[in-house]
Amino acid sequence: MASQNPARDRRLGARVGRYVRWGQVRPALQAVMPPVAQQEMLLSGSATLNAQIWFSQFPLRPTSGWAVIAALLAVGSLTRPLALDWRDVALLLLLADPLWGSIWRMAAGRLEMLPLREPDARPQVWLPYLEPKSPAARLLGRDDHGVLHLVMRVVFPTVALALAVALVLGQQAVLLTLLVAGLSVGGWIARHSVQHVPAFFHSAVTVALPWLLALHQAGVTPAHERWPAYMTLIALWFLHNWGEGRCLRRTGDRLGVGLLAVADVGMALLLIVARAPLWLALMSVLWLPTWLLVYQRRPLQRLNFWWLAAMLVSGVALGQSG
Repeated sequence: MASQNPARDRRLGARVGRYVRWGQVRPALQAVMPPVAQQEMLLSGSATLNAQIWFSQFPLRPTSGWAVIAALLAVGSLTRPLALDWRDVALLLLLADPLWGSIWRMAAGRLEMLPLREPDARPQVWLPYLEPKSPAARLLGRDDHGVLHLVMRVVFPTVALALAVALVLGQQAVLLTLLVAGLSVGGWIARHSVQHVPAFFHSAVTVALPWLLALHQAGVTPAHERWPAYMTLIALWFLHNWGEGRCLRRTGDRLGVGLLAVADVGMALLLIVARAPLWLALMSVLWLPTWLLVYQRRPLQRLNFWWLAAMLVSGVALGQSG
């Protein structure tokens, strides 16, 4: 029997067809667009990339940010204008201190990372290879067990943000950022193999690389007349920081004490060559607490401020002697 209203039947058929097609597509959309978790309904999150910034527990110690400041002092920022404006300096400090520092903290793995709160609501999985604990779920960061979860949720966004800032500063900043990432991977491997992160790697990320980046951003190249003096000061503070790390890890570490001695003697000779005897006298005063405690075979944990002051004074001394 023919329908008395063909137009209505066509509209009804179209609606049924759309419902059937939506019923087929809906599981796929739910798989890639999970429902909003309950804690997100509290409206506490507004960012795609989440970050928390906090002061170090001991900010007055040799860190990447202070190394950048020491480098700028060494090139004479107190006596002559630099090829940097305040925006460049701000980006330089942002990259070298919090961003590189965040990459380096990953060498410690979960020990130094804030816990990731997983959403209460889980997506409706419609494909077998997206089930929990499957390789794809781990790769996409939906499984909080294993390394890939941290790589996708933490490591990749952190390195990507650091590279974005480095691109603004130039090619040298990008290369050094990749080197920091490589050292972080090496530190993570070392921590899992020898149970601690090498102080050598830490000193490279804390002192040497930030100092090199600051020199490059200040327009100092190998053709600069004072390039050997700058490189010598970087090498000496790298050795000093390496010795600091070893002595802080184990009191009376012979290699650490030897590194401190080589660095201090080298800086004394550098200041003599730079004709800065008055600054050498001040440096000697700042070195005195270290060697008193070394002589008494006591821990060096309370000397971070003295080391920081010596690093900044050495930068000022080299900058004023030029």
